[in-house]
Amino acid sequence: MGANRLRIAFIGDVCLSFLRDAESRAHGFSDEWRAIRCELGEYDLLIGNLECYLVGPQCSEKARVQPMAVSADAAGSFLDPITFSAVCLANNHSVDGGSEGVSATLKRLSSLGIPSFGVGANLDEAEKTLLVESNGRKIAFVSACDKSEYYATGSRYGVAPMVRRRLGRRIQSAASQSDLVVVVLHADLEFSDVPGRWRRRLCRWLVDQGAHMVIQHHPHVLQGIEFHKGKLIAYSLGNFLFRIQGNRYQESHASVKDSMVLVVDVQFCGTATEIVYRIVPVHIGDDHLPRCVTGLAQAHAIEEIHRLSSILTNKKSYRRAWFRRCKAEAIIRTRSACYAFAKGQFVRGVLEIWTLFARQEDRRWVVGLLSFGYI
Repeated sequence: MGANRLRIAFIGDVCLSFLRDAESRAHGFSDEWRAIRCELGEYDLLIGNLECYLVGPQCSEKARVQPMAVSADAAGSFLDPITFSAVCLANNHSVDGGSEGVSATLKRLSSLGIPSFGVGANLDEAEKTLLVESNGRKIAFVSACDKSEYYATGSRYGVAPMVRRRLGRRIQSAASQSDLVVVVLHADLEFSDVPGRWRRRLCRWLVDQGAHMVIQHHPHVLQGIEFHKGKLIAYSLGNFLFRIQGNRYQESHASVKDSMVLVVDVQFCGTATEIVYRIVPVHIGDDHLPRCVTGLAQAHAIEEIHRLSSILTNKKSYRRAWFRRCKAEAIIRTRSACYAFAKGQFVRGVLEIWTLFARQEDRRWVVGLLSFGYI
């Protein structure tokens, strides 16, 4: 690309839990990825979100039987052909296997030559900025997850916390030692067409602190893309490699099989940057693997991303969409609490209600509900 140009490809959630199936394991991913790779063209870096954890024979039985546990050896057969430049681990499943799962994941990724960021044995490790050099440029990757129960501390393993002031300081520090700052976030409500208002405010503020891009995951569906002061904000890249067929939680929601690769071109003009992007639509099949869509389906997929992006520019449509999602979440949580009480599970029912006020990530959508989507 040359010293003044850089192309980065971003993909969404990569969860390899389907490798428990012998048929999927035997099928592999090389052919599918080769076709997607051809559609992408040349790029300098490839970044994804690894939303599972890897285990080996040294891990305890408890760690190896969790739903998001993946054999480190089997994972290698899928990750090797993709040749990731780096993967983000700041998500709500990378720590499901405890400290031993975190350790085994980091060890296996290192053996595959895949740098990672966003999780660690303590807070310093989890928040450490990943610096990658490409085309004579230094790119800094900063990440965070909004699931407070998984936050790393000074003495406990976990993910990089999504705490505004800490993120701001991290971005400012990263900007002082790099040419490009990429922030990767894992946050907000699942299966929502739009980001929460709080997340839009946060993303724009992160740009003000020095971020050139804010790339995000977790909703499992695609969301819109926008620019703020010439910097790129992509609110959700959706699933990419993910077990959907046979997964009742995923299957019950629309659009979880629709995905994309976001290809971003950066032009360096002195101290300024010019950013443009294009979308490569993919669709996840019943075998859990993504494939490029072509022809009319491709045109419709790109049009849908534009539709989702246009919602962000229409205040009325955006408010209604956010309120609708908050209301749906309230119904889900109310039913869950009522079910627990009906089954005599008093403690569980109380906890369902208590978390709505105790955890900031829940208070955010509660505020959206009470304000009818205005906040």
